[in-house]
Amino acid sequence: MTLSNSLQNYLTDLELNIPVELSLDFVAELQNKHIAKYSFNSLAVVLGEEMPLEVDELSNKIVTRGLGGYCFEHNKLTFELLKELGYDVELKLARVLYNQEKKAPRTHRVTLLKHQASTYLVDTGFGAYGPNSPLLLAVDKEQKIGSETYRIISLSSDKQLDTLEYDLQIWKDGAFFTLYRFDLADYSDADCELGHFFSHKSPNAGFVNNLVVSLKSDQCIIALKNHTFMTRINGKEETELVTTPKALHNKLTIDFHLALDHSIAEHLFERFLAPKLLELSKEQQAS
Repeated sequence: MTLSNSLQNYLTDLELNIPVELSLDFVAELQNKHIAKYSFNSLAVVLGEEMPLEVDELSNKIVTRGLGGYCFEHNKLTFELLKELGYDVELKLARVLYNQEKKAPRTHRVTLLKHQASTYLVDTGFGAYGPNSPLLLAVDKEQKIGSETYRIISLSSDKQLDTLEYDLQIWKDGAFFTLYRFDLADYSDADCELGHFFSHKSPNAGFVNNLVVSLKSDQCIIALKNHTFMTRINGKEETELVTTPKALHNKLTIDFHLALDHSIAEHLFERFLAPKLLELSKEQQAS
């Protein structure tokens, strides 16, 4: 089998070879390595850059330049590789809820993979709380991945796989926490273009209004949201404030391995961190 240069570049960069036979182990290794190496982030969004979703462009941005991205980029690249290798994959869209019952738009892309009579959820683009291994699409089954526990619940009482919607949940702070809601409807790249446009252009979109970056490995999860830097090791979470442009630049370049100039870090600090730090200072003074 011969892959396109862009997909071969992706595979080679993760130190993987074209599998001799299609296995779930290969998918799990691909997902795990992808999430550990390529950061989930909103940098291109907040910097107002063009964000094409063609495979060649995505491979260049995520793999060659090491700039990471968000779900419509990460999961597109993963989907196209799995499809090219011969896996039975389907594109699905989800509503990000973060434990709130709301009419959120479908702004998250995921992959459903059918393998040996079972269906799995594969997601390389959800950041710090996303699973870094395939999840069996089985209702109410608790699934352990590293130090985290996930489950998929059905919104229908009959709990059959042909029901309309499912919630992906993670065990967090003593209870299951809903990450996003997905269904089994037929979606295409055209649907992704709509969600992608909203996510990086709408003034109401979370990625437009927040600087977010994360990396996740089996040993450690690190995440930045504006002025707060979080580290989670074996379920134990610690946070610290990022209080200077230099500290932000260090986080982005050293911790997240992003090649960014000091001037960009200074710009991001003034836009996203300084207002949050000022607000926090006022709250502390008031109390």
